[in-house]
Amino acid sequence: MLSIIIVIAIVLLSIVLAGIGIYVGMHNSDEKEESKPVIDVSGQYAAIGRPARETLTAVKPSEASIKAWLETQDLTPEQKQFYLDQWNDTLEETIRTIDEGDKQGIATYRIVLGPKGKNYCKFVSEENFITREQIRNHAEILPPYVLGCDCKLLPKQPWENPSKSGWKAVIPTHGNTYNVPDWRQLA
Repeated sequence: MLSIIIVIAIVLLSIVLAGIGIYVGMHNSDEKEESKPVIDVSGQYAAIGRPARETLTAVKPSEASIKAWLETQDLTPEQKQFYLDQWNDTLEETIRTIDEGDKQGIATYRIVLGPKGKNYCKFVSEENFITREQIRNHAEILPPYVLGCDCKLLPKQPWENPSKSGWKAVIPTHGNTYNVPDWRQLA
């Protein structure tokens, strides 16, 4: 009789402990799911990313710097304003493209070189692609490159294939740097 009472006590204790374990496990998993940070997916791993505007403004010249350099050039006020407006428009378009790509989960981009941009952008070709991770670490590889640049950043679609050799990654030319042209040129 004593052994039956001990077995029943062990079974009841096991059921109670199992119930407590399930309760604690469910509440811990709920807390973890509630605190998900916004992430930027890049490749196999994910990292908390900075907004595109913040990344680009850290490496591109300020509007004041551009205006100061344009004042040293022999240009009409209309030409100076044209170059400044085109720079700002291209920069805003690049930021918009990255922000929309982040919302859609796009991880690779391509650069379309305009007729003027081909003369200055030797580090990239129509067959190259850029990853979101490269953008996060090296935003200088994004357009605009020089004043008057007509290059554009576009999402790379999986079905696009520029040539028989396929897509190639943009790679650094000197260690961990890219051969981006100096912005102080007029295209």
